[in-house]
Amino acid sequence: MASIRFVWRGLPTRVRNATGNTVKAVITVGAFYMLLTHPVDGGEGVGKIPIYHAILDYVGTVDARTFFVWSLVAMAVKFCGVISSAWAWSLLLRGQGLLYPFWQQIMTAFLIGRFIGTFLPSTIGLDAYTLYESGRYSNQWHRAVTAKALEKFIGIAGLFMGILLTLPAGYVVLSQIEAVGKRAPLLTGVIGALCGAITFFVVIGLVKPGILRWGMGLVGAVMPGTLQRHVTRFTEAVTAYEGQVGLLLTALFAKFITHFTTALVYFFTALAIGVVGIQFLPIVFGSLIQILGTLFSPTIAGEGAREAVQALLLSNYLGGEAQAVLSAALGFIAAEAATMWGGAFLWTRKPGWRPTFMLVDGKQVDYSWIDDSEDYREAMAATPVQ
Repeated sequence: MASIRFVWRGLPTRVRNATGNTVKAVITVGAFYMLLTHPVDGGEGVGKIPIYHAILDYVGTVDARTFFVWSLVAMAVKFCGVISSAWAWSLLLRGQGLLYPFWQQIMTAFLIGRFIGTFLPSTIGLDAYTLYESGRYSNQWHRAVTAKALEKFIGIAGLFMGILLTLPAGYVVLSQIEAVGKRAPLLTGVIGALCGAITFFVVIGLVKPGILRWGMGLVGAVMPGTLQRHVTRFTEAVTAYEGQVGLLLTALFAKFITHFTTALVYFFTALAIGVVGIQFLPIVFGSLIQILGTLFSPTIAGEGAREAVQALLLSNYLGGEAQAVLSAALGFIAAEAATMWGGAFLWTRKPGWRPTFMLVDGKQVDYSWIDDSEDYREAMAATPVQ
């Protein structure tokens, strides 16, 4: 294993990226194939049929008006969540002394990042692009990186807060999964302990970074190297915000809203495909677990993994596996449709574009590090005079 890792790290970055993306694309296609060919009960006199067949049969029964109304609601809810996430990012930048116009720069960067991220694993596209713009226009890369590091930690904490809030309903969901059965209390307890511990750790770090540093001094020597690096990174990021508790907790709440609204999308897409009698909290819990799964799945944008987890957890609540898969796929489409027009900002943004203001510690920057670059001069020379 060590030799394989050594060889892998010795490859050029471009080769590693291309190989990794190819593997993830293959896994994504394979996941969809296994999912859509999975046999389900087609009803009396039909027997087992592939799940894609059940989906096609079900689609024909969906009322068009119901579908479009609830799909639009799902898109609107998702867009509210994106605004909340962008607001959290703007707060973390502000805590580093970097102030941008929210709608013109922060929000458009988020939309561009989400557009790029549609074709990449997890949240890589969104994270990379929002970090790029913040560092490019402020020329304060270390501050932007610190803000991004902390954003990732509070994002996970916000997701875990939603899982904890819906955990009582989660116990019922888990107990109805055949593979879990009598182990539902144990699994619920493990989920609650893990989510609770990490959320508590993050909140304590945000409120009292001094306690975090003290605790790290006690347990740092016995922690595994990888875990210790993560905790050290979190500690350094939080320390940079010392004395800004209100700002940090507001950002954490905004991230909670982001993940909770994303889970709500799947409730509304279930309504869009005509599922009746659905229960709110079980759907939200199952969708939050599904979101967690897609964040770490080795697929493109979580595709395949999203539908599989939704089918595993929520088939009993959505009328069957076909409906669960369909609502999950529609949730992804609704979420992306709400922000895919971010591509328009990407393609129309000219090299000379600048935010209307960019304040570093209260002072407007002059963008000299961009204007003096060779790439900028070449781009401006090639731009026709209006």
